[in-house]
Amino acid sequence: MIRIRVSRFCIVAFLLASRMPAGQAQAGQSPASQGKPKAPAISRKVQDGQYPLPCYASVKNPPKTLNGFWNPKPRNKFDSTAEDRVSVTIGFDKPDQQLPFNCTGEPLEITVPNGQIVNLWQNNWPPSCKPTLTIVPAVTDSPVSDLLTMATKIGAFGLDATTYFYELPPLKNKILTVAVDCDSVEVPNSSAKVKLSQTVKIIYQNPPRVTVSAGLLVTGGFKSYGIQTTKTGTSSTGVATTQSTIAITGSPSAQVVPFSFANLFWSGSRKLNLSSQFGVGVNPNLSSLRIEFFAAPIAFSWHDIYFAPGVHIGQHEILKGGFLVGDVTTLSKAPTGWGYRGGFGFSLSYSLKPLVKPAGK
Repeated sequence: MIRIRVSRFCIVAFLLASRMPAGQAQAGQSPASQGKPKAPAISRKVQDGQYPLPCYASVKNPPKTLNGFWNPKPRNKFDSTAEDRVSVTIGFDKPDQQLPFNCTGEPLEITVPNGQIVNLWQNNWPPSCKPTLTIVPAVTDSPVSDLLTMATKIGAFGLDATTYFYELPPLKNKILTVAVDCDSVEVPNSSAKVKLSQTVKIIYQNPPRVTVSAGLLVTGGFKSYGIQTTKTGTSSTGVATTQSTIAITGSPSAQVVPFSFANLFWSGSRKLNLSSQFGVGVNPNLSSLRIEFFAAPIAFSWHDIYFAPGVHIGQHEILKGGFLVGDVTTLSKAPTGWGYRGGFGFSLSYSLKPLVKPAGK
């Protein structure tokens, strides 16, 4: 016969638990935690064709890559909704109740040829949207004189939010920015309100064929020659005896030389492109200022910064008259001349302004 002993404490705990609501009887759960929704175990999935956030911008029929030695032509047809036109869409979806936050969409930036007509489409704009259009000069390829009058050329214009699409004018050497701000957008199934905003920048510009840049060239070192006096002994009268020899007085392993460059555009966009680079500089590291050259078949450009590995055609000192290092001499200066030699180097420069512009600019 098996006897089971149950303490009074166990009986009381069982009776209390049986009278509590089911939600409070769960182990580890306090009354303060009831009524709070649990976080989803996995993040929500974005359906095909939808954007993960409610504010977005997209482009259809983007312009082709701007290649060197080709003057890009705008694609404009009489029909305002022609399929081959460049079309930009600014859209706003309904905010997600799981993400009741303000949304600032990733800015969209494209470059189109001068004279290109761009259709600007709107998609699901809430009634509170306020679009603004701003036009400024394309400063990057403008002469310095244009900078002085740039402030007088800036303009901002409002757009009608009820229009289905806009046919933007065929501008030339301008930057057009469209900013759409939507305030107090209601979140479905929630009392929250959020702000949605989206920006699109369109650069009307043909690629310059040649640009100039200024910067530095990092290349190999050089040798400098001079007269070195060394002690050979002491005379019978106690005077030190010396000897003068031709010696290397300087031999750095690398040097930095200021350079100016001409960049010949080949292929790419205004953000990232390929070009060839030719440079000329004056080397201040030598015993006298000397003119040197640089050539790079391929240079890489990101925005207005150029980087190019290439051949440095620099000058260096050479001994003349048949003298060699270590020769004893009574000369007060080493007999040197100058000669060119090629070596590896790489340049880093910043674009200044175009040297040559395509026809019609």
